[in-house]
Amino acid sequence: MNRSSIFYTITLIFILAIVSVILAFLWLIEYDQQNYTKVLNDKYTLVANARLLYFNGVMSEEEFHEQTKHYKMTQVVKPSEIRKVIFRGDVLARAQTTTGLIEIISYEKEIFLKIIHDGKLYLYNDQDYEGYRYFKFKALAFGVILVLVLLYIFVIKKLRPLTSLKKQIDKFAQNKLDEIKDVSSGNDEISQVAQAFFQAITQIQKMNQSRQFFIRNIMHELKTPITKGLITLEMLEDNKYKERLRGIFDRLEILINEFAAIEQITSGAAFINRKKYNILDILDEAKEIAMNDDKKIRIHLEQSFFVNVDFKLFTTAIKNMIDNGVKHSSNEFIELEICKQYLCFKNQGKALEKPLEYYTQAFTQGAKQKDSFGLGLYIVDTILKSHNMKLSYELKDSFNLFYFKELEHIIVKE
Repeated sequence: MNRSSIFYTITLIFILAIVSVILAFLWLIEYDQQNYTKVLNDKYTLVANARLLYFNGVMSEEEFHEQTKHYKMTQVVKPSEIRKVIFRGDVLARAQTTTGLIEIISYEKEIFLKIIHDGKLYLYNDQDYEGYRYFKFKALAFGVILVLVLLYIFVIKKLRPLTSLKKQIDKFAQNKLDEIKDVSSGNDEISQVAQAFFQAITQIQKMNQSRQFFIRNIMHELKTPITKGLITLEMLEDNKYKERLRGIFDRLEILINEFAAIEQITSGAAFINRKKYNILDILDEAKEIAMNDDKKIRIHLEQSFFVNVDFKLFTTAIKNMIDNGVKHSSNEFIELEICKQYLCFKNQGKALEKPLEYYTQAFTQGAKQKDSFGLGLYIVDTILKSHNMKLSYELKDSFNLFYFKELEHIIVKE
């Protein structure tokens, strides 16, 4: 059990409480035994001395009854019963006096007072002896422990929905909104929180569906006029205005494609479409869609390996890095160094003017970047985060080095 868990804490508290109750009752029983033994000793001493004084004629019968009237000591007269007590009983205490012998005997959970005087034996049964008093203490202790156990079960049962609620929250963290269920089972505060959480998830699902429908509908509606515009553009004579229009349509198409990638990530597709792929297949696809000359790209790969990724998104991330590397290099050349620890994109050029975090925000770009909408590194960073990876940058010997780090999160172990 997790030591930071509330269930661990509650269990520990109840265990300590039960142990404390047991120790307290053991001490109470021991203390009461000592006190009760002392009371009995004083009682039997008084009765025995009174009997001996009465037998010796020192005390009258009236004085004897006056001193012992508060003690219920009945004399055993049947010889058979006397023999049983004497021969089978346990002697708890013995005292020899000048006038006689006194013994306290325990037999079948009863206490007897044995007095021998002048060669005669007298046996008395203590009717006030409470042989069951310690059973009361034990029964009371058992009752208290039982109540604590029942309280523990009740508290754990009340808090048990927290475990189910945590599982639903974990599903929410994993973007598995369709698998989240309503785990509320009553009217207590935990059930109310669970119900409120489920209602919030339902609203989020509705908003996500509305957003996805809106974005996809917008992209569909935009692609239609762009396609018609490109077709119409081919009917025009070649001139500078035609080239300007072609550039506008190309920029709009790039923007729509970048929005499509963002929508796929935010909709959770990166978690749904992850499969096992060879890193070489991803590199080949990224090079192909980048549409750059092979002379502008050099790849260093120590060893081929498999990764668990969304193929389309991950190739998009690599393609964007290749495009940026070629575009912003001083010699239109980029090197890729690939190993099981990282992917490195290396190009020669000026250092970034601002920290990397600035360029990984949406719609931010460098001063000379005119053919992009500032979504390239934002998309790369978002794709990597969806795969539990990290984008980093450093400048070394006039070379810009961009890294895809923490590849251990996506590498498939053979």
